[in-house]
Amino acid sequence: MNKLLRANFFRLIKNKIFWGIIVITLGITSVLLFNTIINNQGETKESIDRLLVMYMYFIGIAMAIFTSLFVGTEYSDGVLRNKIVIGHSRKHIYLADLITSIIVGLCIQLIYMLIVAVIGIPIFGTLQMTIEKFLFVIIDIVFIIITYASIFTCITLLCSDITVSTVSCMILVLIMFIASMALSSTANTMKYRETYIQTENGEIEVHQKLNPDYPGDLKKNVAKTILYCLPTGQTSQIISQISKKPFQITNYMSDDELKTVFLYSVGVTIVITGVGMYCFKRKDLK
Repeated sequence: MNKLLRANFFRLIKNKIFWGIIVITLGITSVLLFNTIINNQGETKESIDRLLVMYMYFIGIAMAIFTSLFVGTEYSDGVLRNKIVIGHSRKHIYLADLITSIIVGLCIQLIYMLIVAVIGIPIFGTLQMTIEKFLFVIIDIVFIIITYASIFTCITLLCSDITVSTVSCMILVLIMFIASMALSSTANTMKYRETYIQTENGEIEVHQKLNPDYPGDLKKNVAKTILYCLPTGQTSQIISQISKKPFQITNYMSDDELKTVFLYSVGVTIVITGVGMYCFKRKDLK
Protein backbone atom coordinates (compact mmCIF):
# COMPACT_ATOMS: atom_id res chain seq x y z
CA MET A 1 0.00 0.00 0.00
CA ASN A 2 2.99 2.32 0.49
CA LYS A 3 3.57 2.33 -3.26
CA LEU A 4 -0.06 3.27 -3.86
CA LEU A 5 0.17 6.14 -1.37
CA ARG A 6 3.41 7.41 -2.92
CA ALA A 7 1.79 7.32 -6.35
CA ASN A 8 -1.23 9.22 -5.06
CA PHE A 9 0.93 11.89 -3.42
CA PHE A 10 3.00 12.24 -6.58
CA ARG A 11 -0.23 12.82 -8.54
CA LEU A 12 -1.40 15.20 -5.83
CA ILE A 13 1.57 17.53 -6.28
CA LYS A 14 0.66 18.02 -9.93
CA ASN A 15 -3.12 17.89 -9.47
CA LYS A 16 -4.86 21.12 -10.54
CA ILE A 17 -8.00 20.32 -8.54
CA PHE A 18 -5.99 20.08 -5.32
CA TRP A 19 -4.23 23.41 -5.88
CA GLY A 20 -7.45 25.01 -7.05
CA ILE A 21 -9.18 24.02 -3.81
CA ILE A 22 -6.29 25.49 -1.81
CA VAL A 23 -6.65 28.78 -3.71
CA ILE A 24 -10.41 28.79 -3.04
CA THR A 25 -9.71 28.03 0.64
CA LEU A 26 -7.41 31.06 0.82
CA GLY A 27 -10.17 33.17 -0.71
CA ILE A 28 -12.78 31.92 1.77
CA THR A 29 -10.34 32.50 4.63
CA SER A 30 -9.80 36.10 3.51
CA VAL A 31 -13.55 36.75 3.26
CA LEU A 32 -14.28 35.28 6.72
CA LEU A 33 -11.43 37.23 8.32
CA PHE A 34 -12.42 40.49 6.62
CA ASN A 35 -16.08 40.04 7.54
CA THR A 36 -15.23 39.38 11.20
CA ILE A 37 -12.91 42.39 11.32
CA ILE A 38 -15.69 44.59 9.92
CA ASN A 39 -18.19 43.22 12.45
CA ASN A 40 -15.77 44.00 15.26
CA GLN A 41 -15.80 47.69 14.40
CA GLY A 42 -19.04 48.06 16.35
CA GLU A 43 -19.72 47.65 20.04
CA THR A 44 -20.14 43.88 19.80
CA LYS A 45 -16.78 42.14 19.65
CA GLU A 46 -16.45 38.59 18.43
CA SER A 47 -13.92 36.12 19.80
CA ILE A 48 -11.68 34.02 17.61
CA ASP A 49 -13.17 30.74 18.84
CA ARG A 50 -15.94 30.36 16.26
CA LEU A 51 -13.85 31.84 13.45
CA LEU A 52 -11.25 29.09 13.90
CA VAL A 53 -13.79 26.37 13.02
CA MET A 54 -16.03 28.21 10.52
CA TYR A 55 -14.38 26.56 7.52
CA MET A 56 -16.01 23.28 8.54
CA TYR A 57 -19.13 24.59 6.78
CA PHE A 58 -17.16 24.45 3.51
CA ILE A 59 -14.88 21.44 4.02
CA GLY A 60 -17.54 18.95 2.93
CA ILE A 61 -17.98 20.64 -0.45
CA ALA A 62 -14.22 20.89 -0.97
CA MET A 63 -13.69 17.21 -0.17
CA ALA A 64 -16.64 16.14 -2.32
CA ILE A 65 -15.11 17.91 -5.32
CA PHE A 66 -11.58 16.69 -4.69
CA THR A 67 -12.34 13.04 -3.90
CA SER A 68 -14.83 12.51 -6.71
CA LEU A 69 -12.51 14.05 -9.33
CA PHE A 70 -9.16 12.78 -8.04
CA VAL A 71 -10.28 9.19 -7.42
CA GLY A 72 -12.80 9.19 -10.26
CA THR A 73 -10.06 9.96 -12.76
CA GLU A 74 -8.61 6.52 -12.05
CA TYR A 75 -11.68 4.98 -13.67
CA SER A 76 -11.69 7.23 -16.75
CA ASP A 77 -7.93 6.88 -17.33
CA GLY A 78 -7.85 3.13 -16.71
CA VAL A 79 -5.44 3.59 -13.78
CA LEU A 80 -7.61 1.57 -11.43
CA ARG A 81 -7.57 -1.54 -13.63
CA ASN A 82 -3.82 -1.22 -14.15
CA LYS A 83 -3.26 -1.19 -10.38
CA ILE A 84 -5.19 -4.46 -10.04
CA VAL A 85 -3.42 -6.03 -13.03
CA ILE A 86 0.03 -5.40 -11.55
CA GLY A 87 -0.98 -7.09 -8.30
CA HIS A 88 -2.37 -4.47 -5.93
CA SER A 89 -5.31 -5.70 -3.86
CA ARG A 90 -8.61 -3.87 -3.96
CA LYS A 91 -8.45 -3.45 -0.21
CA HIS A 92 -5.15 -1.57 -0.46
CA ILE A 93 -6.41 0.53 -3.37
CA TYR A 94 -9.49 1.50 -1.39
CA LEU A 95 -7.53 2.37 1.76
CA ALA A 96 -4.89 4.32 -0.18
CA ASP A 97 -7.56 6.51 -1.81
CA LEU A 98 -9.32 6.95 1.54
CA ILE A 99 -6.11 7.99 3.31
CA THR A 100 -5.26 10.41 0.49
CA SER A 101 -8.69 12.04 0.79
CA ILE A 102 -8.32 12.31 4.58
CA ILE A 103 -4.88 13.92 4.33
CA VAL A 104 -6.09 16.45 1.76
CA GLY A 105 -9.06 17.37 3.98
CA LEU A 106 -6.83 17.78 7.03
CA CYS A 107 -4.32 19.79 5.00
CA ILE A 108 -6.99 22.23 3.79
CA GLN A 109 -8.44 22.66 7.28
CA LEU A 110 -4.97 23.16 8.77
CA ILE A 111 -4.13 25.85 6.22
CA TYR A 112 -7.31 27.71 7.13
CA MET A 113 -6.77 27.47 10.88
CA LEU A 114 -3.11 28.51 10.71
CA ILE A 115 -3.93 31.63 8.69
CA VAL A 116 -6.80 32.53 11.03
CA ALA A 117 -4.60 31.98 14.09
CA VAL A 118 -1.66 34.02 12.76
CA ILE A 119 -3.78 36.95 11.60
CA GLY A 120 -6.73 36.65 13.96
CA ILE A 121 -5.15 36.23 17.40
CA PRO A 122 -3.41 39.65 17.36
CA ILE A 123 -6.75 41.24 16.32
CA PHE A 124 -9.38 39.25 18.23
CA GLY A 125 -7.33 37.93 21.12
CA THR A 126 -6.74 34.39 22.32
CA LEU A 127 -9.22 31.57 22.80
CA GLN A 128 -12.04 32.02 25.30
CA MET A 129 -12.61 28.29 25.68
CA THR A 130 -10.19 26.18 27.67
CA ILE A 131 -7.32 24.40 25.93
CA GLU A 132 -8.81 21.05 26.93
CA LYS A 133 -12.14 21.85 25.31
CA PHE A 134 -10.40 23.22 22.22
CA LEU A 135 -8.50 19.94 21.87
CA PHE A 136 -11.82 18.08 22.05
CA VAL A 137 -13.14 20.31 19.25
CA ILE A 138 -10.01 19.65 17.15
CA ILE A 139 -10.43 15.89 17.60
CA ASP A 140 -14.05 16.16 16.52
CA ILE A 141 -13.04 18.17 13.45
CA VAL A 142 -10.45 15.55 12.49
CA PHE A 143 -12.99 12.76 12.67
CA ILE A 144 -15.66 14.75 10.84
CA ILE A 145 -13.15 15.11 8.00
CA ILE A 146 -12.45 11.36 8.16
CA THR A 147 -16.21 10.72 7.96
CA TYR A 148 -16.51 12.95 4.89
CA ALA A 149 -13.58 11.13 3.27
CA SER A 150 -15.11 7.71 3.94
CA ILE A 151 -18.44 8.75 2.42
CA PHE A 152 -17.01 10.29 -0.75
CA THR A 153 -14.41 7.56 -1.27
CA CYS A 154 -17.13 4.93 -1.01
CA ILE A 155 -19.36 6.69 -3.56
CA THR A 156 -16.54 7.37 -6.00
CA LEU A 157 -15.03 3.87 -5.97
CA LEU A 158 -18.42 2.22 -6.35
CA CYS A 159 -19.43 4.47 -9.25
CA SER A 160 -17.53 3.98 -12.51
CA ASP A 161 -18.71 7.22 -14.11
CA ILE A 162 -16.76 10.25 -12.87
CA THR A 163 -19.59 12.65 -13.77
CA VAL A 164 -22.18 10.63 -11.87
CA SER A 165 -19.94 10.24 -8.82
CA THR A 166 -19.10 13.97 -8.73
CA VAL A 167 -22.74 15.03 -9.04
CA SER A 168 -23.77 12.39 -6.47
CA CYS A 169 -21.22 13.65 -3.93
CA MET A 170 -22.25 17.26 -4.40
CA ILE A 171 -25.96 16.48 -4.15
CA LEU A 172 -25.35 14.38 -1.03
CA VAL A 173 -23.56 17.28 0.68
CA LEU A 174 -26.50 19.53 -0.15
CA ILE A 175 -28.99 16.98 1.17
CA MET A 176 -27.00 16.57 4.39
CA PHE A 177 -26.94 20.34 4.90
CA ILE A 178 -30.69 20.64 4.39
CA ALA A 179 -31.36 17.65 6.65
CA SER A 180 -29.13 19.12 9.37
CA MET A 181 -30.99 22.43 9.26
CA ALA A 182 -34.33 20.65 9.47
CA LEU A 183 -33.28 18.35 12.31
CA SER A 184 -31.35 20.85 14.43
CA SER A 185 -34.44 22.81 15.47
CA THR A 186 -36.12 19.62 16.70
CA ALA A 187 -32.99 18.18 18.31
CA ASN A 188 -32.16 21.39 20.19
CA THR A 189 -35.65 22.33 21.38
CA MET A 190 -35.66 22.70 25.16
CA LYS A 191 -38.35 20.91 27.15
CA TYR A 192 -38.80 23.79 29.56
CA ARG A 193 -38.67 27.54 29.19
CA GLU A 194 -37.34 29.71 31.96
CA THR A 195 -39.21 32.83 32.97
CA TYR A 196 -37.87 35.44 35.37
CA ILE A 197 -40.23 37.16 37.80
CA GLN A 198 -39.27 39.96 40.15
CA THR A 199 -40.83 39.64 43.60
CA GLU A 200 -42.01 42.48 45.82
CA ASN A 201 -38.72 42.20 47.70
CA GLY A 202 -36.79 42.90 44.51
CA GLU A 203 -35.52 39.35 44.21
CA ILE A 204 -35.57 37.50 40.90
CA GLU A 205 -37.33 34.13 40.84
CA VAL A 206 -36.78 31.63 38.04
CA HIS A 207 -39.80 29.61 36.95
CA GLN A 208 -39.78 26.76 34.47
CA LYS A 209 -42.73 26.17 32.18
CA LEU A 210 -43.24 23.35 29.72
CA ASN A 211 -42.34 24.50 26.22
CA PRO A 212 -45.49 24.18 24.03
CA ASP A 213 -43.25 23.64 20.99
CA TYR A 214 -41.42 20.71 22.56
CA PRO A 215 -41.68 17.76 20.11
CA GLY A 216 -41.49 15.03 22.73
CA ASP A 217 -38.60 12.94 24.06
CA LEU A 218 -38.79 10.24 21.38
CA LYS A 219 -38.94 12.61 18.43
CA LYS A 220 -36.15 14.76 19.88
CA ASN A 221 -33.86 11.76 20.52
CA VAL A 222 -34.44 10.37 17.02
CA ALA A 223 -33.70 13.77 15.46
CA LYS A 224 -30.56 14.16 17.58
CA THR A 225 -29.31 10.68 16.67
CA ILE A 226 -29.74 11.29 12.94
CA LEU A 227 -28.17 14.75 13.33
CA TYR A 228 -25.09 13.28 15.00
CA CYS A 229 -24.78 10.66 12.25
CA LEU A 230 -24.38 13.40 9.64
CA PRO A 231 -21.01 15.19 9.43
CA THR A 232 -22.91 18.37 8.55
CA GLY A 233 -25.04 17.89 11.65
CA GLN A 234 -21.98 17.39 13.85
CA THR A 235 -20.47 20.54 12.38
CA SER A 236 -23.56 22.65 13.00
CA GLN A 237 -23.83 21.38 16.59
CA ILE A 238 -20.23 22.29 17.36
CA ILE A 239 -20.23 25.71 15.69
CA SER A 240 -23.65 26.74 17.01
CA GLN A 241 -22.57 25.99 20.57
CA ILE A 242 -19.46 28.18 20.38
CA SER A 243 -20.27 31.69 21.51
CA LYS A 244 -19.46 34.59 19.19
CA LYS A 245 -18.79 37.01 22.01
CA PRO A 246 -15.77 36.96 24.33
CA PHE A 247 -16.30 35.80 27.89
CA GLN A 248 -19.76 34.36 27.11
CA ILE A 249 -18.93 30.69 27.37
CA THR A 250 -22.20 29.37 28.73
CA ASN A 251 -23.13 28.00 25.31
CA TYR A 252 -20.10 25.76 24.94
CA MET A 253 -20.87 22.09 24.50
CA SER A 254 -20.11 19.86 27.44
CA ASP A 255 -17.26 17.37 27.27
CA ASP A 256 -19.81 14.56 27.07
CA GLU A 257 -21.44 16.14 24.00
CA LEU A 258 -18.07 16.58 22.31
CA LYS A 259 -17.24 12.93 23.02
CA THR A 260 -20.61 11.94 21.58
CA VAL A 261 -19.78 13.68 18.29
CA PHE A 262 -16.46 11.81 18.20
CA LEU A 263 -18.07 8.42 18.82
CA TYR A 264 -20.70 8.95 16.13
CA SER A 265 -17.99 9.94 13.64
CA VAL A 266 -16.01 6.80 14.41
CA GLY A 267 -19.09 4.60 14.13
CA VAL A 268 -20.27 6.08 10.82
CA THR A 269 -16.75 5.87 9.36
CA ILE A 270 -16.33 2.21 10.31
CA VAL A 271 -19.73 1.25 8.88
CA ILE A 272 -19.34 3.13 5.59
CA THR A 273 -15.74 2.01 5.06
CA GLY A 274 -16.65 -1.60 5.81
CA VAL A 275 -19.60 -1.57 3.41
CA GLY A 276 -17.58 0.29 0.77
CA MET A 277 -14.66 -2.14 0.87
CA TYR A 278 -17.01 -5.14 0.79
CA CYS A 279 -18.86 -3.85 -2.27
CA PHE A 280 -15.68 -2.69 -4.02
CA LYS A 281 -14.13 -6.14 -3.71
CA ARG A 282 -17.10 -7.59 -5.58
CA LYS A 283 -17.52 -4.81 -8.12
CA ASP A 284 -17.10 -5.73 -11.76
CA LEU A 285 -14.53 -3.26 -13.08
CA LYS A 286 -15.18 -2.85 -16.78
